[in-house]
Amino acid sequence: MIQKEDTTQIGFIQKTHGVKGELTLLLIEGINSEELDMDFLFLDIDKGLVPFYVESYRVKGTKSILVKLEGVDSESRAGDLCGTAVYVGKQQLEALDEMPDVGYVGYRVYDKKKGCIGSIRAVVEIVNNPLFALDFENKEILFPIHPDFIIASDDTEKTLHVDLPEGLIDIYLEEPDDEELG
Repeated sequence: MIQKEDTTQIGFIQKTHGVKGELTLLLIEGINSEELDMDFLFLDIDKGLVPFYVESYRVKGTKSILVKLEGVDSESRAGDLCGTAVYVGKQQLEALDEMPDVGYVGYRVYDKKKGCIGSIRAVVEIVNNPLFALDFENKEILFPIHPDFIIASDDTEKTLHVDLPEGLIDIYLEEPDDEELG
């Protein structure tokens, strides 16, 4: 069971919408509708968080979303949820806040141990594991876009300072042995 301290409140169920169980989710200040992962929501029911699978949703504006939850199929069932606080897992919001975007393409990257290791030429979008791609010593280097690795960024200088795990860059630089090629 998920604990409240592992979640962040994003809003509350304001009212029903239509007769088939759709709800209006009103977002609290600082939460942007376009940035939410809407697969699961947690509703505070009887002092406990109950997970609901989101069947569908439509962004109504920057502050509200029309949402259809699995198992909520009538206006009366939806009405029972009005006023209920709505939460998402903290990791969902943290990942969004800390996820650099393609705006970092062109930034020069400085590793704490290796110094300048090149410029970011692309962001490789892999579900739950986006990567920066750059060229260093004529080899492609990929590393995860993760806040634990990013020390600082300077938008004016277009630089990104990182502390990559020991050996990560070396893996890309090593030449394969003839035996490994089979």
